[in-house]
Amino acid sequence: MSGAVYSERLGAIADEQFAAAAARMGVGEFISATPISAGLFGQNVFISTTAGEFVLRGAPHWVRGPNEADFRRDDRFQFAKETFFADRLRERTRAPTPWPYLHDRSSDIFGWPYLIMPRMPGVCFNERSILKTLAPKARGEVAEAAGATLAQMQTLTWPFAGDFDVDTIQLTPDPGGAGAHTIVQARRFAGEAEAKGVMVAGDMDWIEAIFGDARTLKPRPVTFVHGDYKLDNMTVAQAVDGRWEVSGVFDLHTARFGDGAYDLVRASCAWLDTEPTLARVFIDGWRAAGGGGSDPAPWMPLHVVAERLIFWRFQADARPAWSRGLTFRGWAEPYLAKLLDLLA
Repeated sequence: MSGAVYSERLGAIADEQFAAAAARMGVGEFISATPISAGLFGQNVFISTTAGEFVLRGAPHWVRGPNEADFRRDDRFQFAKETFFADRLRERTRAPTPWPYLHDRSSDIFGWPYLIMPRMPGVCFNERSILKTLAPKARGEVAEAAGATLAQMQTLTWPFAGDFDVDTIQLTPDPGGAGAHTIVQARRFAGEAEAKGVMVAGDMDWIEAIFGDARTLKPRPVTFVHGDYKLDNMTVAQAVDGRWEVSGVFDLHTARFGDGAYDLVRASCAWLDTEPTLARVFIDGWRAAGGGGSDPAPWMPLHVVAERLIFWRFQADARPAWSRGLTFRGWAEPYLAKLLDLLA
């Protein structure tokens, strides 16, 4: 069965396959499909049916099987996890997340499991495209609304810090709590970067000192953590009063329960790179909407290191011009200093 290629990851999909999925999940009769240019992993495609506009999300992030060279194409982990967190956000918060998440665990239609969810209203920007599209006042409203929406999502609390286990597909506590989990993850990323030759001894010493300080800190309340909270993973629209608001938040594959202050880092750093005044607007919007809890500042060194390492470890694969001549500490520490100033 031939079809159009909607992304490298999804491959060719025939209209008959979309029609079969729409019929199975009860979302009307299939009309058309449209590629989505945004998104790092190419998992999503827009579909139109007689019942409305939807997003089909396929080709889950495959978990390695017994043979490390192979992947289980029918893996249940990513979409089971996303559905769980979407349902909890729907039940317990007013955050604008897609629902229902219609999850087909079988692979007979596409060769992999998939989700179908409503397409959220509004438009999606990144931190650079928004500069070309919206006026300064509107951009400020978006930053404030992003902070307020983050605070609303963090009203979802949990008795323990944890994430889904890839084998049991169950929410599982982190041994040692959220801080210990972040340290383990950050140390793994640092090790990968060191093995690729993009870390120096001073970087590793600085990171280990931050780990040591974090072990002495009192844990913050356990809340929902998006894990990749930024403009790319939300839609924004003008409300009835003309102000811009967040109209949808999605891409929950990195969600977990832990320290919500982690989610301040990615969006703040993006604004610090492009329109620094909006980093303060974002954090102030988060605080004004009830975000904060106990002081997040002592935990920021760990969160900045952990979040910035996610990007830095890829620099060895294709070292961009901006990173040449920089050490990891030389790049990450100014972000930390600015974030601490914003939180003071």
